[in-house]
Amino acid sequence: MSSNDKNDSKPIEFSLPGRGSKVMSALQAVAFAKMMGQQQQWPVAKVITQQLTEQLPDYLDGWLALFEACEALEDYVMLSRAAQRCLSHKPRCVAALMALATALGKHQRHLEALEILATAMEIEPDNPRLRRQREALRRERKPLDT
Repeated sequence: MSSNDKNDSKPIEFSLPGRGSKVMSALQAVAFAKMMGQQQQWPVAKVITQQLTEQLPDYLDGWLALFEACEALEDYVMLSRAAQRCLSHKPRCVAALMALATALGKHQRHLEALEILATAMEIEPDNPRLRRQREALRRERKPLDT
């Protein structure tokens, strides 16, 4: 997580069904979303982080929290959309590339996912999470090729 991000203190307005609208800092919104996730309230976390990323598309922590909520909910269509939106603002964001590869892999689009991971590995060649994700995708793909 990035501390000292200039966006941490920017105010975000979000509304939750049945709860009205609230204003809090971006950092507080991410913390609230994480708390909701810890309580298994992933739909709430997703709504908060969607609104956060719409208002502050350069705020990486918001994207990371949204990716986490989408994965927890197994909403891989939304994960793919969120990753693509993030990449339009942050084209070299390895976390977004990994999220997009995850979504593609879940939709049996393993070759595309592996290509995206190859791009991510050019950006961060020593990232162990990238290597593990690539190996997992390769293992998933093997039975399809035989």
